[in-house]
Amino acid sequence: MHIRDSSGIFGAERVILTLAKNINRNEFDFMILCMRRGDGKSEKLISKAEEIGIKVFPVDVKGRLDIKAVWKINNIIKNNNISIFHSHDFKSDFYGLIASLNLGVKRVSTAHGSTRDSILKKAYLFINERITYKFFDRIVAVAEDLRGFLEQNKILKEKIEVIQNGLDAELLEDETNCSFAPPLPIKEGHMVFAVIGRLYPDKGHRYFIEALSKVYQRYPNVTGLIIGDGPARTEITEQIKELNLEKAVFLCGVRTDMKNVYDAIDFLIIPSLTEGLPYVLLEAMANGIPVLSTSVGDIPHLIDHESTGFLVDPGDIEGLVKYMLEFLNHTDKSQKMAQQGRNFILKNFSAKEMTEKTESLYRSLLISDR
Repeated sequence: MHIRDSSGIFGAERVILTLAKNINRNEFDFMILCMRRGDGKSEKLISKAEEIGIKVFPVDVKGRLDIKAVWKINNIIKNNNISIFHSHDFKSDFYGLIASLNLGVKRVSTAHGSTRDSILKKAYLFINERITYKFFDRIVAVAEDLRGFLEQNKILKEKIEVIQNGLDAELLEDETNCSFAPPLPIKEGHMVFAVIGRLYPDKGHRYFIEALSKVYQRYPNVTGLIIGDGPARTEITEQIKELNLEKAVFLCGVRTDMKNVYDAIDFLIIPSLTEGLPYVLLEAMANGIPVLSTSVGDIPHLIDHESTGFLVDPGDIEGLVKYMLEFLNHTDKSQKMAQQGRNFILKNFSAKEMTEKTESLYRSLLISDR
């Protein structure tokens, strides 16, 4: 049973859904417990899981410590004879741990590389990594870079297993036809740069906007799209106004038609200060989109500079400008890199490989319990 405090379809949800769709159902009875906050955002994971035939247990969670929700989760685990629960964020780690203390189940958590954008969140993550993880049997890191971070935080090496994200192209194809999705603000003949992801300070949107303002001065027929939502939205909006980019950079919010988005954009920019292994990178490369990214997390394992994409240091605005201009001035080279990137992703980061490694982890836990 996978447990997630979901607020939409993001990286962790894609991992869960990809595993759910590809796992050997003859060997594993796969279920999802979705913690609901009351804002309706978790319904996307619930409906998507039900579409692919996965049993889902929604549990309403009110406040930071909802004893009634803990009791419900405990009963769901017991009544469904769960052998392993696999959680995906500090809240589901905590609730899953408390609810399963007397049940003898194996506990797995995946570290996706959470943002640390507030003092409160830093405190939650500190407690999760230094205390909660001690009661887990395995911690899955989605990137080698995260393994090193976990080891620095005193997580036992033998508990950590790196399983990098894998891509299921069919799941992305399912997001194409969304009649309620508004059209993207793209003018005919414009080249489109996009940043895709939640709006947090450490995602580096401010560096992208600054770089695009310099590119826009030379090429007024470029458009910048920012896909996603989050607490940095106000700050980003103010920066766009300050740089007089209201006609060039657009905040598009969360999209439910990501395949349409990938089909509409020309270049993906990942200006993040920190990352693990972002799903948006896998998806864009698999769709043959040229990528310019900061050299953080496991991204350099996917992007070979000037072969499968471009890499710059975090916060390097001039570097972003240089390679954005390179994209515009040498489109043939850009497309060649994109094709090489696509071939690399399809060969090395498949849903099959991620699923097989996860199945192997589950088997090892069940065998050790005999």
